[in-house]
Amino acid sequence: MNDKKPAAPGSPASKTSDWAALGADIMRLPDRKLLQIYRLLEQVGDKPEVSDAFGAMRPRLTTLRPPRRPALSRLFFLPAEDMLDDVGHYSRRLNRICRTTLSPCWQAVREHIPAALMQEVNQEVALVDYRDGAAIAVLVEPLWQAGAEALDRVMAECQNNLKYKISLFGRDDDVQRQLGTLRQILTVAFRIEKLKAALPPRPILDLAESHVEIIRTALIDLGKEDASLTQPLLLVLASRMQRPGELLRMLGEVRLGGTVAEKETLTREMSGYVVGNLLRQTSDFDRENLQVQGDPASLAAAAERLTDGLNSVNDTVQGLRDKDITAKMKNARAEIGHFVLKNICADVDKELTSALFGHDGALPSDEDVKKAEQLALALRRSSKLAGPLGIQREVTAKINEARQQVVDNTLAALRNTPRNRDGSMGADAQRQMFNGLRMVEILSGSDEAERLFREWNAQFR
Repeated sequence: MNDKKPAAPGSPASKTSDWAALGADIMRLPDRKLLQIYRLLEQVGDKPEVSDAFGAMRPRLTTLRPPRRPALSRLFFLPAEDMLDDVGHYSRRLNRICRTTLSPCWQAVREHIPAALMQEVNQEVALVDYRDGAAIAVLVEPLWQAGAEALDRVMAECQNNLKYKISLFGRDDDVQRQLGTLRQILTVAFRIEKLKAALPPRPILDLAESHVEIIRTALIDLGKEDASLTQPLLLVLASRMQRPGELLRMLGEVRLGGTVAEKETLTREMSGYVVGNLLRQTSDFDRENLQVQGDPASLAAAAERLTDGLNSVNDTVQGLRDKDITAKMKNARAEIGHFVLKNICADVDKELTSALFGHDGALPSDEDVKKAEQLALALRRSSKLAGPLGIQREVTAKINEARQQVVDNTLAALRNTPRNRDGSMGADAQRQMFNGLRMVEILSGSDEAERLFREWNAQFR
């Protein structure tokens, strides 16, 4: 579906460095020990080999989110952080940047940036709170300006000197496209960081009216200078938003410099990026299912987020009447629908039944009941996505099947559970009944659960 970059530029994919092996070993440590070693590695500085260790540690670091030392290399790429993908998730022709490009890029760019400027920025940044994005933007702006000019020289040298390009990035010409995206972002890096500091943290779920006005003003101001400058800002913002279609609507409402045709081209390119990026994320979730296996809540939340993102783009895509983007939209919906059916609905009835009733007549533990609730809730959340994804029939059938299995197994358990001496239900039978009713309430609603409660209470009292 997407062309994937097979290997890191400038280094053989088959060889794992000692630093990467160290990072993999560190991953086995408890959180506290991992963070201690992480802080030690942070003190080593901007050495390319250390990035191999950080790359291996990234899955845990993403979860733990420790404060990071503001090294110059990280500050340099900060405006593009939302556009970065690990090598296994990178897609060509999508205005994204592979993380393996960063180290050789910084190695080349820093040769063309005055050492005095880098030292000055490093010293000034050390004196401010790194969480103050607006203050950081002011201090690092000279580095981004010099870096953009340096990157121009590196790109030109790569274009004219094949040996130079291969020594840094390997033979893959896609690197030039990535450097071009980075160059665009660095051109408006200060505006990007200033805007990020004024908006909610990523992923942005909701925008207040004040946030909308801030974005609109930023687009209008950039558009007056040069309409093409708005694209890198839009790329970064769209990557930070759960509903990027809201950004496309704003773009349609503001007046930019340039011609109507140029704005239509920009809207079409941004719509293609948004849909393509959502499609890429869908594929990533499917491939990474092993990391969240047994966590239906995470799977359902992922599907909801992607569907929400696609729905937000509907109006803009329909207005474009672009066959390629419409086809991408259709493909993305089909992918998300397949994801839901495969990873949430496929065996949910069997897993739910096993959690509640697969204990040789014994009551399920609290953990088993919690697992069953999570499965039922994920299935119910999937039903809300079924319409937009075109999988109503399959999800409805699975809900009915799961509900019927819960009812049948609960009735069997009530018949087989010993009663009290007066013939009434014992504590174990009551617990089985209420466990079953809880699942029915989630799957079919409170009215159905109340009807069954009256029926079962009358039958087994």
